[in-house]
Amino acid sequence: MDDVLPELKAEVEKYETHTQEHREALQRLVVAQRQVRNTPEGYWVAAAGPEAAGHGLVGSTPLDQVRAAAVLSDGTSRLVLEYEMATWSEVFATLRAGGPGKLIDVRCRSRRFTPQTGAWG
Repeated sequence: MDDVLPELKAEVEKYETHTQEHREALQRLVVAQRQVRNTPEGYWVAAAGPEAAGHGLVGSTPLDQVRAAAVLSDGTSRLVLEYEMATWSEVFATLRAGGPGKLIDVRCRSRRFTPQTGAWG
């Protein structure tokens, strides 16, 4: 998804969260995402249609190289991939130390974080 609509994503990220400019840019991004979701030009979301499963990214890792595994929501992945507020090691450390509830709490708090100012809203 990161390779799709990079200009609109960059526009959203340049505005402080909860401002009118941010809301308007986010709305433009959401409208554009809906137009390319589950299309060859866009990206695939299996929950939106079973045919998307045929476009899923798959891979494998030998079991002796796996140290931990978790099933996570896209919201949780944003902590690492979008907001860069944690590393995967930190996510797994949070899960080990506090369980899913602690990770959910961290994710909920991240929704109130404003990257432009570094402040919690």
